[in-house]
Amino acid sequence: MTSPVPGIARVPLGRSGVTVSRLALGGGPLAGLFAPVDDRVAAGTLEAAWDSGVRAFDTAPHYGAGLSEERLGAFLRDKVRSACVVCTKVGRLLVPTDDDVEGVARFFGASRRSRVWDFSRDGVRRSLEQSCERMGLDRVDVPDPRPG
Repeated sequence: MTSPVPGIARVPLGRSGVTVSRLALGGGPLAGLFAPVDDRVAAGTLEAAWDSGVRAFDTAPHYGAGLSEERLGAFLRDKVRSACVVCTKVGRLLVPTDDDVEGVARFFGASRRSRVWDFSRDGVRRSLEQSCERMGLDRVDVPDPRPG
């Protein structure tokens, strides 16, 4: 399969019918996993990945309590949506909190939200809807049922 940028092949994702770049960018570190990450550094990382041919992006509500999804969505606003694949996880709802969230689940600089597990039918749907809202997307390409 051809790649939009030489050097990174595009391959089928199992039997899903979705084609992804062989290399994907995980969104955990973009959302302050282990250390805070500045907005400009996160945007620069996404841009460098895109310029290198990465077209598969994995994120989750868990990553920085939505910060990864927000940063990825902001980056993708200027991109052709059909040129990339976005994956997220379901089963966690994010709710505003006044609690100190610094360092919770090893995320630093995270959004002031707490994570609530909900694998009910409605919870999974709400989780996916919230993720799409945070990213400003009408859909994700691969909703992952593993905890996010």
